[in-house]
Amino acid sequence: MKPLLLLSLILVLSGCYLANGSPPEYSFWKKNGIELSDIDAENCYQRAKYSSLNEEEKERFDFLEKIAVNSLAKMAFYHESEYKEYLNFLNKLDVLKNQCLYDLGYRFQAPLYWCLAQDGDNTQTCIENMKYRK
Repeated sequence: MKPLLLLSLILVLSGCYLANGSPPEYSFWKKNGIELSDIDAENCYQRAKYSSLNEEEKERFDFLEKIAVNSLAKMAFYHESEYKEYLNFLNKLDVLKNQCLYDLGYRFQAPLYWCLAQDGDNTQTCIENMKYRK
């Protein structure tokens, strides 16, 4: 009975995200109970960007980022190869950005229901960030 109740509760809670969408990953990076600051997020992003990409890659990434900022959906639909290239850059930067946040004292503290939500790559994000929990 208890496992059925627990399963029902998890399904109901993750179903709530279907209408509104899950909160973004960065809302679960916390330092002493306080959410990630915009300044620290930007600093880690820039640090990852400039430490992992060579000059040619930086120029290409900046170009792709300008397109993505204007319309990521159009980029994905009309420029699929550029979209995939942009995602590859982001995945590369994400690892270094997360390590930077961890080094600054932030911990990834997403609740189980967020990790189980079916509206995105939350489960994969939780698995990748498991090492940054404690």
